[in-house]
Amino acid sequence: MKKKLVYLIVLVLACTSLLTFEGVNTKSVTAASSFQKVNFTDAVVTANSLNLRQGPGTKYPVVCVLKKGQKVKVFGKIDNWYAVYDVNSGCVGAVSGQYIKTSGTTTKTPTTKTPTNKAPATKTPTTQTPTTQTPTTQTPSTNGQTPSTTPPEGISQDEQKILDLVNEARAEAGVGPLAFDMELMKVARLKAKDMVDNNYFAHQSPTYGSPFDMMRKFDIEFRTAGENIAGNQTAEAAFKAWMNSEGHRKNILNGDFSYTGIGVVDSPTYGKIFVQQFIGK
Repeated sequence: MKKKLVYLIVLVLACTSLLTFEGVNTKSVTAASSFQKVNFTDAVVTANSLNLRQGPGTKYPVVCVLKKGQKVKVFGKIDNWYAVYDVNSGCVGAVSGQYIKTSGTTTKTPTTKTPTNKAPATKTPTTQTPTTQTPTTQTPSTNGQTPSTTPPEGISQDEQKILDLVNEARAEAGVGPLAFDMELMKVARLKAKDMVDNNYFAHQSPTYGSPFDMMRKFDIEFRTAGENIAGNQTAEAAFKAWMNSEGHRKNILNGDFSYTGIGVVDSPTYGKIFVQQFIGK
């Protein structure tokens, strides 16, 4: 056991100088993390399913999966990640601090609010790192392929409405239309359902990790990618909120993207959860 703890501490300390974040038309900035050693503290998993990883970030391999209500021992903190030990399985690794409740803290119970027409302005991730920054700009594809805009079978009214609104905005901006990618549709729908089932609103999923981790997990091939999310009553209101947010609007009008997946799931908190994922091949 002591050897495992020492190994993890050395590992996370080595990783703290390797975290890089990128933004739109900006130079990369290296952000140093810090490891804080704490006395052993009891904690409980609050997510339905939580990945225990080899290091403080979603880029590290999963050691094992923890279940809701499972108790662990916390012995260190790396930024917003905790170094924990699972007594039952003997697994040692790092978990995101937002999905565990340590002794002496309380877990907030979400309150039902009247949804607004604004989508969070900081919920558009990069296309390179699993963070919540705005998307990076990459060279457009030169393969000469033009995606078909003919609606495939099985598309809901809300999903089609989002695509129609997005393509109208792209046409006005002189950008080519997006087409449905049915495999990406499955991923977007799963992400929307995951947010409702696990009661969270974020790009980072406790089940699948970042949007890009999730796409790779489901064998989605992409050269560049992005994701928009919104909680609202209607597709029109969600789209309007995205267009009023600089980061979301840039995803919608990004000429590097040619395919999309859209998922819409009923939500007791927002009315509906909207997830639109974009890829360029």
